[in-house]
Amino acid sequence: MNVVINLLLFLLPILSSFWIAQTFNPLSSYQPLQSIDGAALYKKELTNGNEAYLQVIDLRKMEIDQIIGGVDNMGRNEGKYYQGEGKYYSPFFQRQLFSEVADEYKKLYENNVFSMINCSFFEQYESSTQLSFPIKLNGVVITGGTSPYGPIKEPKDKYYSNIRLKALVWNNKQAYITDYDQVSGTPLNQNVVKNAIVTYRYSDHPAKVLAQNQANKYQLIGTLDKDGVNGNELLLIMTVKQATLDEAADLLRKLGVKGDIITVDGGRSTYLFNSQNGNIIVPQLSNLQENPTFRNLPHYLGFRKKSKNQVAPKILISQPVAKVLPKKDQPYLILWRDNLNGDVSIKLYDGDKLIQNISSRTASDGIYEWIPRISLKEGYSIRISSWNNRNIFGQLQL
Repeated sequence: MNVVINLLLFLLPILSSFWIAQTFNPLSSYQPLQSIDGAALYKKELTNGNEAYLQVIDLRKMEIDQIIGGVDNMGRNEGKYYQGEGKYYSPFFQRQLFSEVADEYKKLYENNVFSMINCSFFEQYESSTQLSFPIKLNGVVITGGTSPYGPIKEPKDKYYSNIRLKALVWNNKQAYITDYDQVSGTPLNQNVVKNAIVTYRYSDHPAKVLAQNQANKYQLIGTLDKDGVNGNELLLIMTVKQATLDEAADLLRKLGVKGDIITVDGGRSTYLFNSQNGNIIVPQLSNLQENPTFRNLPHYLGFRKKSKNQVAPKILISQPVAKVLPKKDQPYLILWRDNLNGDVSIKLYDGDKLIQNISSRTASDGIYEWIPRISLKEGYSIRISSWNNRNIFGQLQL
């Protein structure tokens, strides 16, 4: 009898889990639009003809690329959210048209591309803009952020004096969302953290706090454990066309997300591209008279398979609208995009004349923080070349 009782006690949790799995499938109300090994896109019909789109990204099989425009002003000492106020830079990044960014991403990775979304908040509608909150890109914190709607000394609304910003951190195994410390920069100041974005917990979004939780387009992100082992391997991205932030967050909760839920840029800037379905949601003008540059965005996330790239190697550099001349002894960010398997070299030229080896060999990860030790002249160029093949290069005109 004791043996039977012990066996039942052992099997009960397993049978209960099996029964729950068989009777409750939160994805059953979602229509699959595309599924590959490592990612899936679903659509869900909401009330009043509204729609929600869910992306499930397995970080063990998918690569996340941060895609950002070139720098035309470093915004020295303008950062508000990294290492304290006014102690870091907050560059102006060129805003790029979503369709051009998607086309370029496909040129680099072709059939490996799964999807793309807009990401960081921004509040300046010029050809280039500062970003609202800090970002870490392949090991380099590229901005300290400048938003007036955050926990700074004099925020535009007193609600934001004491909120805690959140950081989404990811690597090739898992992702997590944690509190962000703007004085120390934790977790962005940690060497082990290579890629991260800082943003709002969804309930602190100004649309909820200051605009009565209005229904709109939003992008929300949560993480989920798949295999029961420590660490959340899945990134869940919910894009809604006309819902409140609470309704969008509730959709993620029903899918099993238990931890923090964050929100990234949304509203009229919302963009969702999928390689099989094309542009599903595109940035909208607020009125017919508005300058179409509203559809240009400064920061995107691209999702692609980790499979070995079969496309011809390329190095692409965005040329800012306003040419920038980096200053002696002051930091400057060199940004590019490539699909190389090897390293790159970075050199400074005056026409065909080599002026300086900026870096004889560095990782082809799209980012290099350079502090020039010489005075630069207009007309100089920065050339980024494949370390294995000097004929493959991109060039930034200063």
